[in-house]
Amino acid sequence: MAGETVKEERLQFGGMARWDGLDLFGPNYMSVAYRKDGEIHVKVEPSSIPKIENPLALRISRLPILRSVFFWARLLIQVVGSLWTLVFFAATMVVLWLFVRLMEFGGGGGGPLGGLFSFFAEFPILPIMIVFFAGMKLSPIGRYHGAEHKAVAAYEKYGEVTMQGAKSSSRIHPRCGTNILSYIVLAALLDPLIGWWAYAFLQFILISEAWFIFGGTRPSIAIGNVFQKYLTTTEPRRAELEVAVESMNRLLEAEQGRTGGGKRVRVPARY
Repeated sequence: MAGETVKEERLQFGGMARWDGLDLFGPNYMSVAYRKDGEIHVKVEPSSIPKIENPLALRISRLPILRSVFFWARLLIQVVGSLWTLVFFAATMVVLWLFVRLMEFGGGGGGPLGGLFSFFAEFPILPIMIVFFAGMKLSPIGRYHGAEHKAVAAYEKYGEVTMQGAKSSSRIHPRCGTNILSYIVLAALLDPLIGWWAYAFLQFILISEAWFIFGGTRPSIAIGNVFQKYLTTTEPRRAELEVAVESMNRLLEAEQGRTGGGKRVRVPARY
């Protein structure tokens, strides 16, 4: 690892943690990595997210409201592109629907418990977030989420990704997608107070527009950092970290033209 920070333009990477590994997204390629039978499996392929090349179309995609449409469309493509994420998302929606129905049923009983059920039926985002954060923090997803951040941060700082560099990097990243959760929670809390059916769809525009406007401010980043530190990431072990490092390096090879897409590799896990 270089002793000094390399001052060259860095590529921008994002990612998505899973139960058994992680997905990384670069400008032109994406990687899927996981552990199985003592090996690290990495698949690198061209990104499924279409790039906007036309200058006029690019300017249009950055206009208010329209940028939100592109934002959610991009997220939808990422979710659909990962079977595990798609199943998890669909299961979450089913559980949310069942939970609301259960709370509505329990709320008719009266008493303190009935009042609590009624409150949760009105604001289901609160218990859902508690379950979500517990799942992130206490499962391998949180450790892979932290490993993803460390690998990306190591590349951004040093220009290369090694176990040493990733281990010493922070698991808190200012561009983390979970930073938008504070806006999602606020919008969801307003839902029962507004009582307008169209708000169920309009809130997605409000969430992303608030994210575009305020997401880069210090208060927003500070709140997001707290979410990441205490709720959505866990310090990874070497086992999760080496998956992220291997995946990041394979993705870098493709982005830098040293290898092509559509490549699958298996390397022995060291930890």
